[in-house]
Amino acid sequence: MAKVFEGVRVVDFTQVISGPYASYQLALQGADVIKLEHHQGGDQGRAMMAGGPDFLDAGQSSLFMAFNSNKRSLGLDLKHPGARDVVRRLVESADVVVENFKAGTLARMGFGYDTISEWKPNIVYCSISGFGATGPLAGKAAYDPVIQAHSGMMTLTGFPENGPTKVGFWVTDVAAGIHAAYAISSALFARERTGQGRRIDLSMLDAAIGFISPMVLHYLNCGIEPQLAGNGSAASSNAPTVYPTATNMIQIATATQAQYEKMCDVLERPDLKTDPRFAERLTRMDNGPALFEELSRTFATRPAKEWEKKLEAVGVPAGVVNTVPEMLRDEQVIHRHVVQTVDPPVGLAKSMAMINAAFHLNEGSPSVVSPPPHVGQHTDQVLGEVGFSSADIAKLREDRVVG
Repeated sequence: MAKVFEGVRVVDFTQVISGPYASYQLALQGADVIKLEHHQGGDQGRAMMAGGPDFLDAGQSSLFMAFNSNKRSLGLDLKHPGARDVVRRLVESADVVVENFKAGTLARMGFGYDTISEWKPNIVYCSISGFGATGPLAGKAAYDPVIQAHSGMMTLTGFPENGPTKVGFWVTDVAAGIHAAYAISSALFARERTGQGRRIDLSMLDAAIGFISPMVLHYLNCGIEPQLAGNGSAASSNAPTVYPTATNMIQIATATQAQYEKMCDVLERPDLKTDPRFAERLTRMDNGPALFEELSRTFATRPAKEWEKKLEAVGVPAGVVNTVPEMLRDEQVIHRHVVQTVDPPVGLAKSMAMINAAFHLNEGSPSVVSPPPHVGQHTDQVLGEVGFSSADIAKLREDRVVG
C-alpha cells in the first residue's frame, strides 16, 4: 500500500536539525523531498558529529544521516542569479516548501512566501526560525542552546548545587521539527478540502514553551515558580527518582502515594512509610536528600534489573538507566524494528544503521528505504524532471549554478 505522502513533493531549503527533522518526517512517509544545498560543502550538519576522515570525505556525519535519509539532494547556489529559474520550476512542481533560515533571509534572496506563492498559489510554505517572523527578536539567529536558555527550559533542568543545565540533546530543534511536520500535514489536509495553500510561521521559542507548558502554567495560574529539582519531579510523589544499584542506576517513577508505599514494601523498608519525614508527598519533597540516602543504601544491595522486575510486579513504574549500547540490545527495541540498515551512502564502504519512525501503521508504515544523499547526488535527475534538457543542465553546471 502507498505511504501517506507518496505523490507529495517537498522543496527543502533547510539545514542542520529543525528543518531537516521536519522534512524527514514527511520523507519517512513517502514524500519526495528535494534537499537544496550549496554544491560546495552542502548542509552545515554534514560536518557535525562526523565519525572520522572517511565520513568527512564523503560529506556524511551521524547528525546529518539521522535526519536526511529518503531524500534527494540538488546542489544549488541560491545566491547565483541563475538559481531563480531552477527554484521556480521546482516550486511549480511542488506541494510544500520548508526553510529554516533566520526570519526574512530567504525573502531577501528572492524566495520568500510572496514570490513563491505567485509561482504556486496553493503552496504550503513553512518557515522555521528561532523567534518567529514577527516581534522584536524576529531575525535574531538562534541555535538550540540559545532557545533552551531563553525559554526558561534550562532553569528546569539540573541540580540546585550546579545551576541551570542544558538538556543533553537538541530538544528545541526537535520540538520545532515535530511541530513543523504537524503543521505541514495539517495544511496539506486543509488544502484537500479548500484548494488553498498556507503560510506557516513556526518559532522554536514557541515550540519550546509549549513543551514546558505545565511548568509555565503552574507559575501563571498558581504563582509557583519552577525550581531546579535534579532527578526529581514536580509531579512526583517523592523528590529523588534515580538511584544507584549493584549494577546500573535505576529510575523510579512513584507518581502516587500508593506507589510510594508499594515501593517501600518491595524494598522491605516499612519504616519509610511511617517516618514523619517521608510519610507524605510534601514532607518527602522537603526531605529529599535524606530520603535519597535511605533509599540508595537499599537499592545498592541488588542489581537494577532485579529491582525493576520486583517493582513492576506490584505496579510501580521503574526502568534501568541504560547506556546507548545497552538500549540497542534491549529486546523491545529489537522487536519494534527501531533500527533499519540501508545501503552505503555514496563515498562510504559499509551499510549504515538508521532510526525508523516512532509509529507503525496497519498498512504503509513509514520507513527508511534509502541512505542520506551525497551533496548534489540527484541534481541532474531532479533538473530533468522539471524540464531542463541535458544542454541546459550542462550550462548550469558550467556557470556554477548547480553542482
